[in-house]
Amino acid sequence: MKGPQIVRMVTQGDISMAVTLQGILQASFAAYAAAQQVPRRVWRAARALMACRTAALGGHVRQCPAGHVTEVWYNSCRHRACPRCCTQRISQWLDQWQQQLLPTDHFHVIFTLPSELHELWRWNRGALTEVLFASVRETLLTLLSDPTWLGATPGILATLHTWGRTLALHPHVHCLVSGGGLTVDGSWVAVRTGFLLPVAVVRALFRGKVLGALEALWLSGRLQAPAHWPDDGVRQVLVAAARQPWNIRIAERYPHGRGVMKYLARYVRGGPIKDHRFVAFDGERVTFRYGNHRNLDEGGKPHQAELTLSVTEFLHRWSDHVPLPGVHTVRAWGLYASTQRPKLAQGREQLPEEDMTRERPRQADEEPRDRDHPWEQCPVCQQPLVPVQVLPRAGAPPRVESWPVAA
Repeated sequence: MKGPQIVRMVTQGDISMAVTLQGILQASFAAYAAAQQVPRRVWRAARALMACRTAALGGHVRQCPAGHVTEVWYNSCRHRACPRCCTQRISQWLDQWQQQLLPTDHFHVIFTLPSELHELWRWNRGALTEVLFASVRETLLTLLSDPTWLGATPGILATLHTWGRTLALHPHVHCLVSGGGLTVDGSWVAVRTGFLLPVAVVRALFRGKVLGALEALWLSGRLQAPAHWPDDGVRQVLVAAARQPWNIRIAERYPHGRGVMKYLARYVRGGPIKDHRFVAFDGERVTFRYGNHRNLDEGGKPHQAELTLSVTEFLHRWSDHVPLPGVHTVRAWGLYASTQRPKLAQGREQLPEEDMTRERPRQADEEPRDRDHPWEQCPVCQQPLVPVQVLPRAGAPPRVESWPVAA
Protein backbone atom coordinates (compact mmCIF):
# COMPACT_ATOMS: atom_id res chain seq x y z
CA MET A 1 0.00 0.00 0.00
CA LYS A 2 1.39 3.35 -1.04
CA GLY A 3 2.13 5.96 1.62
CA PRO A 4 1.06 9.60 1.51
CA GLN A 5 2.37 11.73 -1.35
CA ILE A 6 5.02 14.38 -0.55
CA VAL A 7 4.42 17.74 -2.23
CA ARG A 8 7.35 20.18 -2.40
CA MET A 9 6.88 23.66 -3.83
CA VAL A 10 10.25 25.33 -4.33
CA THR A 11 9.14 28.95 -4.39
CA GLN A 12 9.57 32.18 -2.52
CA GLY A 13 7.44 30.67 0.25
CA ASP A 14 10.24 28.26 1.16
CA ILE A 15 12.10 31.10 2.84
CA SER A 16 9.24 33.44 3.73
CA MET A 17 10.23 33.50 7.39
CA ALA A 18 13.78 34.63 6.61
CA VAL A 19 14.90 38.08 5.52
CA THR A 20 15.92 38.07 1.86
CA LEU A 21 16.92 40.66 -0.70
CA GLN A 22 13.95 39.59 -2.78
CA GLY A 23 11.57 40.29 0.09
CA ILE A 24 13.12 43.70 0.75
CA LEU A 25 12.80 44.67 -2.91
CA GLN A 26 9.21 43.45 -3.14
CA ALA A 27 8.27 45.46 -0.07
CA SER A 28 10.17 48.69 -0.68
CA PHE A 29 11.63 49.09 -4.19
CA ALA A 30 8.52 50.60 -5.82
CA ALA A 31 8.35 53.40 -3.25
CA TYR A 32 12.11 53.93 -3.45
CA ALA A 33 12.06 54.15 -7.26
CA ALA A 34 9.13 56.60 -7.18
CA ALA A 35 11.17 59.01 -5.06
CA GLN A 36 14.55 58.53 -6.78
CA GLN A 37 16.00 58.72 -10.28
CA VAL A 38 16.67 55.03 -10.79
CA PRO A 39 18.78 53.97 -13.79
CA ARG A 40 17.27 51.50 -16.21
CA ARG A 41 19.82 48.80 -15.32
CA VAL A 42 18.71 48.99 -11.68
CA TRP A 43 15.04 48.75 -12.66
CA ARG A 44 15.76 45.66 -14.75
CA ALA A 45 17.79 44.05 -11.97
CA ALA A 46 15.11 44.75 -9.34
CA ARG A 47 12.32 43.37 -11.53
CA ALA A 48 14.34 40.23 -12.22
CA LEU A 49 15.17 39.63 -8.56
CA MET A 50 11.60 40.22 -7.41
CA ALA A 51 10.29 37.65 -9.91
CA CYS A 52 13.03 35.04 -9.39
CA ARG A 53 11.59 31.59 -8.63
CA THR A 54 8.02 32.82 -8.48
CA ALA A 55 5.01 32.04 -10.65
CA ALA A 56 5.76 35.17 -12.68
CA LEU A 57 8.55 33.33 -14.51
CA GLY A 58 6.72 30.04 -14.98
CA GLY A 59 8.16 26.67 -14.14
CA HIS A 60 7.48 22.95 -14.23
CA VAL A 61 6.20 20.08 -12.12
CA ARG A 62 8.20 16.89 -11.62
CA GLN A 63 7.02 13.71 -10.02
CA CYS A 64 8.33 10.42 -8.72
CA PRO A 65 7.25 7.51 -11.00
CA ALA A 66 6.01 5.70 -7.90
CA GLY A 67 4.00 8.70 -6.71
CA HIS A 68 6.03 9.40 -3.58
CA VAL A 69 7.01 12.98 -4.39
CA THR A 70 5.67 15.83 -6.49
CA GLU A 71 7.80 18.94 -6.84
CA VAL A 72 6.93 22.37 -8.20
CA TRP A 73 9.95 24.32 -9.40
CA TYR A 74 9.68 27.91 -10.58
CA ASN A 75 12.25 29.29 -13.00
CA SER A 76 15.21 31.45 -12.01
CA CYS A 77 15.78 34.99 -13.23
CA ARG A 78 19.46 34.26 -14.12
CA HIS A 79 20.42 37.89 -13.44
CA ARG A 80 24.03 38.15 -12.29
CA ALA A 81 23.02 40.46 -9.43
CA CYS A 82 20.62 37.88 -7.98
CA PRO A 83 21.90 36.19 -4.81
CA ARG A 84 19.24 33.48 -4.92
CA CYS A 85 19.98 31.69 -8.21
CA CYS A 86 23.72 32.34 -8.49
CA THR A 87 25.08 29.33 -6.58
CA GLN A 88 25.13 26.84 -9.43
CA ARG A 89 26.77 29.25 -11.88
CA ILE A 90 29.38 30.25 -9.31
CA SER A 91 30.19 26.59 -8.76
CA GLN A 92 30.53 26.02 -12.50
CA TRP A 93 32.81 29.05 -12.85
CA LEU A 94 34.93 27.90 -9.93
CA ASP A 95 35.29 24.35 -11.25
CA GLN A 96 36.27 25.62 -14.69
CA TRP A 97 38.96 27.95 -13.39
CA GLN A 98 40.38 25.57 -10.82
CA GLN A 99 41.08 23.15 -13.64
CA GLN A 100 43.00 25.86 -15.51
CA LEU A 101 45.11 27.08 -12.59
CA LEU A 102 48.80 26.35 -12.90
CA PRO A 103 50.15 24.00 -10.18
CA THR A 104 52.38 26.63 -8.62
CA ASP A 105 52.39 29.35 -5.97
CA HIS A 106 50.02 32.27 -6.49
CA PHE A 107 49.82 35.79 -5.10
CA HIS A 108 46.73 37.81 -4.20
CA VAL A 109 47.06 41.45 -5.28
CA ILE A 110 44.42 44.13 -4.64
CA PHE A 111 44.29 47.50 -6.44
CA THR A 112 41.96 50.13 -4.94
CA LEU A 113 40.82 53.48 -6.30
CA PRO A 114 41.07 56.32 -3.76
CA SER A 115 37.87 57.88 -2.46
CA GLU A 116 38.65 61.14 -4.31
CA LEU A 117 37.68 59.36 -7.55
CA HIS A 118 34.40 57.87 -6.33
CA GLU A 119 32.22 60.69 -7.67
CA LEU A 120 33.85 60.43 -11.07
CA TRP A 121 33.18 56.69 -10.94
CA ARG A 122 29.46 57.23 -10.40
CA TRP A 123 29.26 59.52 -13.43
CA ASN A 124 31.55 57.45 -15.68
CA ARG A 125 31.14 53.82 -14.61
CA GLY A 126 31.92 52.27 -17.96
CA ALA A 127 34.91 54.46 -18.75
CA LEU A 128 36.46 54.14 -15.29
CA THR A 129 35.93 50.39 -15.28
CA GLU A 130 38.02 50.12 -18.43
CA VAL A 131 40.62 52.54 -17.06
CA LEU A 132 40.91 50.53 -13.85
CA PHE A 133 41.25 47.17 -15.58
CA ALA A 134 43.69 48.50 -18.19
CA SER A 135 45.86 50.15 -15.54
CA VAL A 136 45.99 46.97 -13.44
CA ARG A 137 46.86 44.86 -16.47
CA GLU A 138 49.60 47.19 -17.74
CA THR A 139 51.08 47.61 -14.26
CA LEU A 140 51.42 43.90 -13.56
CA LEU A 141 52.55 42.80 -17.02
CA THR A 142 55.02 45.68 -17.38
CA LEU A 143 56.71 45.07 -14.03
CA LEU A 144 56.71 41.28 -14.19
CA SER A 145 58.16 41.27 -17.72
CA ASP A 146 61.12 43.26 -16.37
CA PRO A 147 64.07 40.94 -15.58
CA THR A 148 64.60 42.93 -12.39
CA TRP A 149 61.51 41.30 -10.91
CA LEU A 150 60.61 38.22 -12.97
CA GLY A 151 61.36 38.64 -16.66
CA ALA A 152 58.41 36.50 -17.75
CA THR A 153 54.70 36.52 -18.52
CA PRO A 154 52.56 35.20 -15.63
CA GLY A 155 48.94 34.10 -15.50
CA ILE A 156 46.58 36.72 -14.11
CA LEU A 157 42.89 36.48 -13.23
CA ALA A 158 41.24 39.75 -12.18
CA THR A 159 37.76 40.46 -10.78
CA LEU A 160 36.14 43.84 -10.16
CA HIS A 161 34.38 44.53 -6.86
CA THR A 162 32.69 47.89 -6.35
CA TRP A 163 31.57 47.50 -2.73
CA GLY A 164 33.05 47.41 0.73
CA ARG A 165 31.91 45.32 3.68
CA THR A 166 29.10 47.77 4.52
CA LEU A 167 28.01 48.11 0.85
CA ALA A 168 29.56 51.57 0.55
CA LEU A 169 31.15 52.39 -2.81
CA HIS A 170 34.67 50.95 -2.87
CA PRO A 171 35.90 50.11 -6.41
CA HIS A 172 38.84 47.70 -6.37
CA VAL A 173 40.24 44.82 -8.38
CA HIS A 174 41.33 41.50 -6.91
CA CYS A 175 44.05 39.72 -8.88
CA LEU A 176 45.25 36.14 -8.67
CA VAL A 177 48.80 36.12 -10.09
CA SER A 178 50.85 33.00 -10.70
CA GLY A 179 54.18 32.89 -8.87
CA GLY A 180 56.11 32.52 -12.08
CA GLY A 181 55.74 32.73 -15.85
CA LEU A 182 57.09 31.90 -19.28
CA THR A 183 60.08 33.73 -20.68
CA VAL A 184 60.41 34.73 -24.33
CA ASP A 185 62.17 31.44 -25.11
CA GLY A 186 59.40 29.40 -23.46
CA SER A 187 61.17 28.53 -20.20
CA TRP A 188 59.38 28.60 -16.87
CA VAL A 189 60.77 31.06 -14.33
CA ALA A 190 59.53 31.12 -10.74
CA VAL A 191 59.45 34.15 -8.45
CA ARG A 192 62.88 34.16 -6.83
CA THR A 193 62.01 35.96 -3.58
CA GLY A 194 59.27 35.65 -1.01
CA PHE A 195 57.34 38.58 -2.48
CA LEU A 196 55.93 39.22 -5.94
CA LEU A 197 56.74 42.91 -6.37
CA PRO A 198 57.65 45.89 -4.16
CA VAL A 199 54.43 47.63 -3.14
CA ALA A 200 55.93 51.11 -3.54
CA VAL A 201 56.91 50.40 -7.15
CA VAL A 202 53.49 48.95 -7.97
CA ARG A 203 51.71 51.87 -6.31
CA ALA A 204 53.66 54.53 -8.21
CA LEU A 205 53.18 52.91 -11.61
CA PHE A 206 49.50 52.12 -11.08
CA ARG A 207 48.71 55.62 -9.82
CA GLY A 208 50.44 57.19 -12.80
CA LYS A 209 48.61 55.00 -15.30
CA VAL A 210 45.18 55.67 -13.78
CA LEU A 211 45.64 59.42 -13.50
CA GLY A 212 47.20 59.64 -16.94
CA ALA A 213 44.30 57.77 -18.52
CA LEU A 214 41.73 59.93 -16.71
CA GLU A 215 43.44 63.13 -17.78
CA ALA A 216 43.49 61.93 -21.38
CA LEU A 217 39.75 61.19 -21.23
CA TRP A 218 39.07 64.60 -19.74
CA LEU A 219 41.13 66.51 -22.30
CA SER A 220 39.42 64.63 -25.14
CA GLY A 221 35.96 65.43 -23.76
CA ARG A 222 35.09 61.80 -22.99
CA LEU A 223 34.87 62.23 -19.23
CA GLN A 224 31.62 63.53 -17.75
CA ALA A 225 31.92 65.74 -14.67
CA PRO A 226 29.14 66.19 -12.10
CA ALA A 227 27.02 69.24 -12.87
CA HIS A 228 27.83 70.94 -9.57
CA TRP A 229 31.60 70.83 -10.14
CA PRO A 230 33.47 73.98 -11.26
CA ASP A 231 35.06 74.12 -14.71
CA ASP A 232 38.39 72.85 -13.40
CA GLY A 233 36.77 70.39 -10.99
CA VAL A 234 38.19 67.32 -12.74
CA ARG A 235 41.73 68.68 -12.56
CA GLN A 236 41.28 69.51 -8.87
CA VAL A 237 40.12 65.95 -8.18
CA LEU A 238 43.03 64.42 -10.11
CA VAL A 239 45.52 66.60 -8.22
CA ALA A 240 43.92 65.67 -4.89
CA ALA A 241 44.00 61.96 -5.81
CA ALA A 242 47.66 62.18 -6.81
CA ARG A 243 48.56 63.42 -3.34
CA GLN A 244 46.89 60.49 -1.58
CA PRO A 245 48.64 57.24 -0.56
CA TRP A 246 46.93 54.73 -2.86
CA ASN A 247 46.01 51.42 -1.30
CA ILE A 248 47.83 48.49 -2.92
CA ARG A 249 47.98 45.18 -1.09
CA ILE A 250 50.10 42.18 -2.05
CA ALA A 251 49.46 39.20 0.22
CA GLU A 252 52.13 36.64 0.95
CA ARG A 253 52.36 33.74 -1.45
CA TYR A 254 49.86 30.87 -1.34
CA PRO A 255 51.02 27.30 -2.01
CA HIS A 256 48.22 27.13 -4.58
CA GLY A 257 45.62 29.54 -5.91
CA ARG A 258 42.53 27.60 -4.88
CA GLY A 259 41.90 29.50 -1.64
CA VAL A 260 42.00 32.88 -3.38
CA MET A 261 39.96 31.46 -6.26
CA LYS A 262 37.19 30.45 -3.84
CA TYR A 263 37.23 33.95 -2.36
CA LEU A 264 36.92 35.53 -5.81
CA ALA A 265 34.15 33.14 -6.83
CA ARG A 266 31.91 34.39 -4.00
CA TYR A 267 31.64 37.78 -5.74
CA VAL A 268 31.55 36.78 -9.42
CA ARG A 269 27.76 36.63 -9.34
CA GLY A 270 25.04 37.38 -6.84
CA GLY A 271 25.67 41.05 -6.11
CA PRO A 272 27.20 42.71 -3.05
CA ILE A 273 25.20 40.89 -0.37
CA LYS A 274 23.86 37.36 -0.02
CA ASP A 275 20.70 36.44 1.86
CA HIS A 276 22.48 34.66 4.71
CA ARG A 277 23.92 38.00 5.92
CA PHE A 278 20.52 39.60 6.64
CA VAL A 279 19.47 39.79 10.27
CA ALA A 280 16.23 41.80 10.32
CA PHE A 281 13.88 43.92 8.21
CA ASP A 282 10.84 45.72 9.64
CA GLY A 283 9.74 47.61 6.53
CA GLU A 284 11.74 50.72 7.39
CA ARG A 285 15.17 49.48 8.50
CA VAL A 286 17.48 46.74 7.26
CA THR A 287 20.05 45.04 9.51
CA PHE A 288 22.81 42.83 8.13
CA ARG A 289 26.09 41.29 9.27
CA TYR A 290 29.55 42.16 8.03
CA GLY A 291 33.12 41.30 8.93
CA ASN A 292 34.71 44.10 10.94
CA HIS A 293 38.37 43.98 9.91
CA ARG A 294 39.22 46.63 12.50
CA ASN A 295 38.26 44.18 15.25
CA LEU A 296 40.08 40.87 14.84
CA ASP A 297 39.92 37.79 17.05
CA GLU A 298 42.90 35.86 18.37
CA GLY A 299 43.21 33.99 15.09
CA GLY A 300 43.36 37.22 13.08
CA LYS A 301 39.83 36.82 11.70
CA PRO A 302 37.36 39.72 11.71
CA HIS A 303 34.61 39.73 14.31
CA GLN A 304 31.07 39.75 12.94
CA ALA A 305 29.31 43.08 13.46
CA GLU A 306 25.81 44.29 12.59
CA LEU A 307 24.84 47.43 10.69
CA THR A 308 21.33 48.91 10.52
CA LEU A 309 20.40 51.22 7.63
CA SER A 310 17.17 52.85 6.56
CA VAL A 311 15.64 50.91 3.68
CA THR A 312 16.19 53.94 1.44
CA GLU A 313 19.90 54.06 2.24
CA PHE A 314 20.20 50.30 1.86
CA LEU A 315 18.58 50.33 -1.59
CA HIS A 316 20.75 53.29 -2.58
CA ARG A 317 23.88 51.34 -1.67
CA TRP A 318 22.64 48.18 -3.35
CA SER A 319 21.78 50.09 -6.54
CA ASP A 320 25.32 51.44 -6.69
CA HIS A 321 26.63 47.94 -7.38
CA VAL A 322 24.28 46.66 -10.07
CA PRO A 323 26.72 45.91 -12.92
CA LEU A 324 26.53 47.70 -16.24
CA PRO A 325 24.99 45.57 -19.02
CA GLY A 326 27.61 44.01 -21.26
CA VAL A 327 30.56 44.93 -19.03
CA HIS A 328 32.66 41.94 -17.99
CA THR A 329 33.73 42.11 -14.36
CA VAL A 330 36.17 39.20 -14.70
CA ARG A 331 39.24 39.47 -16.95
CA ALA A 332 42.06 37.01 -17.68
CA TRP A 333 45.49 38.14 -18.87
CA GLY A 334 48.88 36.67 -19.62
CA LEU A 335 48.96 32.87 -19.55
CA TYR A 336 45.37 32.73 -18.32
CA ALA A 337 44.02 34.66 -21.32
CA SER A 338 41.79 32.60 -23.62
CA THR A 339 44.17 33.22 -26.54
CA GLN A 340 47.17 31.80 -24.65
CA ARG A 341 46.07 28.19 -24.16
CA PRO A 342 49.17 26.74 -25.95
CA LYS A 343 51.52 28.75 -23.72
CA LEU A 344 49.50 27.80 -20.65
CA ALA A 345 49.94 24.12 -21.56
CA GLN A 346 53.64 24.73 -22.20
CA GLY A 347 54.07 26.18 -18.73
CA ARG A 348 52.06 23.39 -17.11
CA GLU A 349 54.36 20.76 -18.67
CA GLN A 350 57.35 22.28 -16.89
CA LEU A 351 55.73 22.22 -13.44
CA PRO A 352 55.39 19.25 -11.07
CA GLU A 353 51.93 17.87 -10.45
CA GLU A 354 50.00 19.72 -7.79
CA ASP A 355 50.04 18.40 -4.25
CA MET A 356 46.38 18.73 -3.29
CA THR A 357 46.25 20.25 0.16
CA ARG A 358 43.41 20.20 2.66
CA GLU A 359 40.52 22.46 1.77
CA ARG A 360 40.27 25.70 3.74
CA PRO A 361 37.39 25.54 6.23
CA ARG A 362 34.41 27.78 5.55
CA GLN A 363 34.51 31.11 7.36
CA ALA A 364 31.61 32.38 9.45
CA ASP A 365 30.65 35.09 6.95
CA GLU A 366 30.77 32.87 3.88
CA GLU A 367 27.64 31.76 2.07
CA PRO A 368 26.38 28.32 3.12
CA ARG A 369 25.55 25.58 0.67
CA ASP A 370 22.57 26.19 -1.57
CA ARG A 371 19.61 24.29 -0.14
CA ASP A 372 17.06 25.96 -2.41
CA HIS A 373 17.63 23.55 -5.29
CA PRO A 374 15.44 21.00 -7.11
CA TRP A 375 15.65 17.36 -6.15
CA GLU A 376 17.38 15.17 -8.69
CA GLN A 377 15.69 12.00 -7.45
CA CYS A 378 12.96 10.82 -5.12
CA PRO A 379 14.12 10.87 -1.49
CA VAL A 380 11.98 7.77 -0.81
CA CYS A 381 12.74 5.33 -3.66
CA GLN A 382 15.72 7.14 -5.28
CA GLN A 383 14.13 7.08 -8.76
CA PRO A 384 14.71 10.14 -11.01
CA LEU A 385 11.84 12.62 -10.97
CA VAL A 386 9.90 12.86 -14.23
CA PRO A 387 8.49 16.15 -15.66
CA VAL A 388 4.69 15.96 -15.80
CA GLN A 389 3.58 19.55 -16.37
CA VAL A 390 4.91 22.90 -17.67
CA LEU A 391 3.75 26.03 -15.85
CA PRO A 392 3.27 29.15 -18.02
CA ARG A 393 4.77 32.50 -17.12
CA ALA A 394 2.59 34.54 -14.76
CA GLY A 395 0.33 31.51 -14.27
CA ALA A 396 -1.26 30.55 -10.99
CA PRO A 397 0.26 27.68 -8.99
CA PRO A 398 -1.31 24.37 -10.07
CA ARG A 399 -3.67 22.54 -7.79
CA VAL A 400 -2.39 19.35 -6.20
CA GLU A 401 -5.36 17.29 -7.37
CA SER A 402 -4.60 18.21 -11.01
CA TRP A 403 -1.28 16.36 -11.00
CA PRO A 404 -1.22 12.76 -12.31
CA VAL A 405 -0.41 10.24 -9.62
CA ALA A 406 1.33 6.95 -10.40
CA ALA A 407 -0.55 3.80 -9.60
